[in-house]
Amino acid sequence: MPIYGPDVINFEGVNGDRYWFYEPFSYTGIADIDERLSGFPVAVFLPQNRPVEHTPLVIGLQGMCAPYGWNAFIVPTLTQMGIAVALFDTPLSGERSLVRSFTAVVENEIKPLIERDVCFDTKLLLHIFRQIAVDIAKIRNFCCECYGMGDSRLALFGVSMGVLQAAYAFNADGLGERLLGTIGHANLQSFAQSWGHWFLPELAASPFGGLAEVILQRVKPEMKPLVKVLQLANNLKYPDEHSNACNPMTYIERVEPTRRVRFLVGANDQLVSKQDAIECAKCFADGACYVVPGMGHGTKKWGSSFVDHVRYFLVTQLADWRN
Repeated sequence: MPIYGPDVINFEGVNGDRYWFYEPFSYTGIADIDERLSGFPVAVFLPQNRPVEHTPLVIGLQGMCAPYGWNAFIVPTLTQMGIAVALFDTPLSGERSLVRSFTAVVENEIKPLIERDVCFDTKLLLHIFRQIAVDIAKIRNFCCECYGMGDSRLALFGVSMGVLQAAYAFNADGLGERLLGTIGHANLQSFAQSWGHWFLPELAASPFGGLAEVILQRVKPEMKPLVKVLQLANNLKYPDEHSNACNPMTYIERVEPTRRVRFLVGANDQLVSKQDAIECAKCFADGACYVVPGMGHGTKKWGSSFVDHVRYFLVTQLADWRN
């Protein structure tokens, strides 16, 4: 697999190495789209106060269609603890997107797919989940080979949809000793139940949704991708072969009791159900969920900021990995 770089990158005052990974993968069968989705940036940050052979690694994933730079705030927190960090763009996000708007607005990111008659469905989502797990393994191996990291300790960190993607790699492929998720959890089906409130995905998937799609195509075609997103959310609530295969909880029996799972969710989150997150955590032998009063989905109603809560969460959950 060709790997280009490194170039110097700086996140939150910490210098790191930015690489470009490229390995062709057929997501859609359309050459130019697959080309854009196959190449992606990887940023690696090493602590300065620890021998590299004894350095643990955290690989971070952002929310759906969000660029990896949105996770920059975890870099100084972890490197100051003597822990290395690797961040990368997942398909349809950041420099791996088809529009490169860096807004994380899903309906904008998938618009080129809809315009080319590519189905934004559970089959495509499964391709994405599986390839992200492959990418995580490649990044872990690259860090070991390129930097000489001999430490086997790996934690996967995710935000929102990134929790599901990290959890798939953790559960299905056995990657990582710890799964640390914020404003999300590992059950794709129950996560989808809370998207767009219960009625919008149902409406989009009904005959009225099909009628609305035809009308929007004529009157307001820019709204069609949003209907497709809601239809996908509805399909995930009633698992088919592909959505069941990309649900991390399908592989829960593969998670050894010694592997730790922790979720951090907000009591005021309108997108992620705190009760679903609590129930999901209970499915793991070493699982727990912390509910933060006043915190929403990356926002706050009152109290400390989302960033502050996440930094404290990482410090406490990885305290025994300090140098």
